[in-house]
Amino acid sequence: MRKPFFKKSHTAWYVHHQGKMIRLADDEDTAFQVYHELKASQAPATTSDSVASLLNGYLEWCQKNRSERTYGWYRDFLSSFAKSIGLRLRIGSIKPLHISQWLDGQTWNSTTKYNAVRAVKRVFNWAIKEGRLKDNPLRNVERPSPQRRESYLTPDQFQRVLKASGDVAFKDYITFLFETGSRPQEVKLIEAEHCDVQAGRIVIPTSKAKGKRQPRVIYITANVAAIVSRLCKRHPSGPIFVNAKGRPWTKNSVNCRFRRIRTKLEKEKTPIEGLCATSFRHGFATQALKNGVDPVTVSILMGHRDASQVARTYQHLAADAEFLSSALNRVQGMNPDPKKK
Repeated sequence: MRKPFFKKSHTAWYVHHQGKMIRLADDEDTAFQVYHELKASQAPATTSDSVASLLNGYLEWCQKNRSERTYGWYRDFLSSFAKSIGLRLRIGSIKPLHISQWLDGQTWNSTTKYNAVRAVKRVFNWAIKEGRLKDNPLRNVERPSPQRRESYLTPDQFQRVLKASGDVAFKDYITFLFETGSRPQEVKLIEAEHCDVQAGRIVIPTSKAKGKRQPRVIYITANVAAIVSRLCKRHPSGPIFVNAKGRPWTKNSVNCRFRRIRTKLEKEKTPIEGLCATSFRHGFATQALKNGVDPVTVSILMGHRDASQVARTYQHLAADAEFLSSALNRVQGMNPDPKKK
């Protein structure tokens, strides 16, 4: 890293680092203090450094360069791992065994364990990319196979859930999910300024969209447009999808609602297995594919960057014998229903 320099036009001290000009401070003493701290944080790690310090270094970087949600995701897994290995374990001493022991002490399902291993391996890959380490001692650690979420809602099931939902606020939320195929976390971000009801779409800016690479465009049905228009008038600033008390939906509040709905449906002896917020998105994709919408279009509507993800995620269509039989008849130019001419 080059030494700091004073830029007269900005009356401040700067330093060139990784192709960028970084502002340090207005006065020289503070600028050099910040410079030395930055330089120390970029110093290569050694095998004698603790794993905990490396985990902390990544979290500090993540907090500055990634979204709050992403930072929180890594923080939870890495804090759990740090607690398992302790503060004294050195980078040169860590082995795949430490990962196995950590996972064995958890009650997580295979998907959560898959993500846990991914989080830890990400730290070491980041350290190599940053020039802090030369090798990843955990490169050969295998990740458990994640569970595939097979739960998806049919239109009939959606109507049952809608009936059991109670207040209008939650009905608005799940109707938006089911009719647009949006991610649950995207719905919580929507504000009035993002909505163009007349154009039939909502544009979440790049800074808030998943991946922060491009805006997320959500196309809306006439039914959803009416909901959005009503909510925009009621909430001109801040999130438009809020609960009956005017508070934005959170992961916990949504999960609580679904627990109550599942309990209610079980009492009525009409349970829906695996009901959760993602079920609505899966239901949207499943219905779109069944109705003949091509996978590329479905991918665009759902905000996927890669159309192949639709094929991988919605393989449960292979278990729908009636749908596949009908599709085969259509391929052969045959009427799937002999009663119809």
